[in-house]
Amino acid sequence: MSAEDDLGEVLGELLNIQSEPQESRKLCDRCCRPEKVCLCPYLPVKPLPVKSKLLILQHPSEEKRCLRTAKILELSLPSDKCKVIRGKRFNANRYPELSEALKNPEKTFLLFPGKSSQQLETVEKCDPHNIIIIDGTWGEARCIYHNSNDLKNVRKVVLNVQKRSNYVIRTQPTEESLSTVETAAITLAHLEDNRSIYDTLMKPLQALCTFQLEHGAAHHFSKEYLILNGLYKKPITRKIQKKLGNKQEIKYCIR
Repeated sequence: MSAEDDLGEVLGELLNIQSEPQESRKLCDRCCRPEKVCLCPYLPVKPLPVKSKLLILQHPSEEKRCLRTAKILELSLPSDKCKVIRGKRFNANRYPELSEALKNPEKTFLLFPGKSSQQLETVEKCDPHNIIIIDGTWGEARCIYHNSNDLKNVRKVVLNVQKRSNYVIRTQPTEESLSTVETAAITLAHLEDNRSIYDTLMKPLQALCTFQLEHGAAHHFSKEYLILNGLYKKPITRKIQKKLGNKQEIKYCIR
């Protein structure tokens, strides 16, 4: 996501905040949302019993975004199964949680696209894994990866996305891009061989999107969709222009 996209997203979030009635600004102690748009009724009553562990490497800017989704995971999973650590560069010497995960390379993987990434469907089910997710815009995630040498030797896994993201209140780079909670939900549902995990984690996300849309937020399409349909208002790179002229896929150029 470009700097201009980031700025547009921030302005959109500010509009969302201002559109809510002033009396609704009292925040829920648990989900930290305004009480009138509290997510707690949509969260699981008890933490979901999962065997695998999520390690979320969150860019500091993501923590400040009111529409972040990693919070849903923190509130839905046992505290020992979901850990969020923040930074722009991660190494095992500084972060003991990462160090512990890297001690078991056969059962640890990073959800990140790349030529060497394997499909999630090829990862064995029902065995506990350490799942590393980078949380932020695509540009922030890419910077974290390239600045974190310890991540480059971790097995990489990619999702085979069959449908568009439900997270329609932020602009995604491509049609295959997902929010952090969607990525985790699909992965956990596969590893635990339990579809209900996905369904349970989608309820608060859908509620979040519904609340925001009802308070005036715009429905966002991916940058890829906007470009392909002639709706993207900003300049596009020559590489993308060439791909379009040759009727080739552009999603890898956007990433």
